[in-house]
Amino acid sequence: MEASFATRHEGDSRFWAALWLYILLIVLLGFREPVSQRFFDDYQEPASPWLVLHVWSFAAWLFLLAMQAWFAATKRIDWHRKLGVAMLPLAMVMLVSAGTAEFAAQKREVAAGQSGAFSIVTLTYLTTFAVLVPFAWAARKNPPAHKRLILMATASICAGAHLRTVSSFDPALFWESQSYFAHLAFGFGGSMLLVAMGMAWDLYSRGALHPVYRVGAPILFATYVIAAWLYGSTWYSEVSTAFLSTP
Repeated sequence: MEASFATRHEGDSRFWAALWLYILLIVLLGFREPVSQRFFDDYQEPASPWLVLHVWSFAAWLFLLAMQAWFAATKRIDWHRKLGVAMLPLAMVMLVSAGTAEFAAQKREVAAGQSGAFSIVTLTYLTTFAVLVPFAWAARKNPPAHKRLILMATASICAGAHLRTVSSFDPALFWESQSYFAHLAFGFGGSMLLVAMGMAWDLYSRGALHPVYRVGAPILFATYVIAAWLYGSTWYSEVSTAFLSTP
C-alpha cells in the first residue's frame, strides 16, 4: 500500500541528482551532433522555427527539473510549487513544437524516398509524455507519486537521445536491423532503462515499488512492445508513408 511507502530516504537527493546528470549526459551525447549541424554548421536542412522552439523548451525542461530537485532537497517547497506551475505550459510547448517539427521532418524523409515507419516511434515518445504529464500534475500534492510520474514522462522523451547515442556508434543496430528485439531495445530501451533505475532505487531504499511503478511501468512497457511491432510491420509502413506523402 502507498500509505506504508516511505516518503523520503536519506539517499534520495543523491539518487535523483545522479539520475538527472545521467539524463543530461545522454541528451548531450545524443543531440550534440544534430543540434550543432542545424544551428551552427552549413547543413542542408537548417533548424526550422519549430525545431528551435523545441530545443529551447526541452533544455528549459531539463533545467527546471534540476531546479525542482534542488528546491525539494533544500525544503524550499514554496519555490518548488511556484516553479512547478511553469512546467505544465512548458510541456505543452514541448509537445506542439516537437510534434510539428517531427511531422515536417518525416514528410521530408518520405519525399526523399524513405519509409514513414519511424513516425510511430516519435509518436509514441510524444504520446506517452502527453499522457504522463497531466497525471504528474494531478499528483503534485503527493510528492512520491508526482516525482515518479515526472521521471516516467521525462524518460519517454529521452528515449530518442538514447537511440541517437547508440546510433552514433553503429547506425545499423537500429536503422538497418530487421529484428523486433533490436527495435524494442534501441528504440525504447533508453526510456525503460531510466524507469528501471527508479524502480531499482525504490527496491533498494524502501524494499518495495511505489504504486506508480507497479501500475505505470507495465503499461509503459506494453506500449513500447506494441510500438516496436508497428515499426517493423509492413502495413504500418505503407499506411504511414502514404499519409506522409499527402500534400
